[in-house]
Parts: sequence; C-alpha cells; structure tokens
Amino acid sequence: MNIRRSGPPVLAVAVLLLVSVPLFAHHGAASYDISKMTTLKGKVTDVRWMNPHAEIDIDVNDTAGKAEKFIVESVSPLGLSRLGWTKDLLKPGDSITVTGNLSKNGTHILRLKKIVFPTGKELYIQSGEDYSGQ
Repeated sequence: MNIRRSGPPVLAVAVLLLVSVPLFAHHGAASYDISKMTTLKGKVTDVRWMNPHAEIDIDVNDTAGKAEKFIVESVSPLGLSRLGWTKDLLKPGDSITVTGNLSKNGTHILRLKKIVFPTGKELYIQSGEDYSGQ
C-alpha cells in the first residue's frame, strides 16, 4: 500500500511547528540573571496591559541624576488580575519600587518579582519554578 504524505496535512504540521517552537522558547527565565535580585526606584512613563506579559516602563535616575529607561516585564494581565491588580492601578508619573531579575545581556529589562505601589501596597509576583529557592 502506497500512502502519499504531502499537501495540506504536511503543510499544517510545518505551520504548527513554526508557530509552537518560538512559543515554547519564549517562556522561562533563561535570559534573566535569576541568581541575583535587583531593586529599582523610578517613575512610571507607560503601562502596557498586554499578552503575553504586562510591561511597565520606568525612568530610573543614575548616580549623576540622568534618567535611564527600564522595561519591567510582569506576568500576563490575567495573572495580575488574579492578584487583585487592575490596569488602572498604575499611571504615568507614579513613583514605584520594583524588585526582580535583570536581563543577562545588559539591556534595561527587569523581570518583576515584587512591586511597591505609590500607596505603599506591596505585591509579589510568582513565576512558577523560575524563582525556586529565592
């Protein structure tokens, strides 16, 4: 019996592989230095309530007083809402303190572990096994 394996089924498998591999590669903390926690204080410049991760842009003053831009990456909006966070909780101009893991490649990206809001309220973010032992 000769079975022909081409056409739409092969194309569907190829598309599925092309889409799924980047999704699996994205998750995890491999691009962050999870051996060290860093705390930053800054002013919110933008909040993006989007999937797969909500992001907060903050300006952090360096030792000379010059503002450096950081992106604070969090869990998904759904994960944040389960913790009681709403998208209106932060707004540009708010002063916040964030703690997390900086990117290994030296870019100003921090994976959020804890945030202290302007009200003094603290919120801890657990990202599964990425933070085991911390």
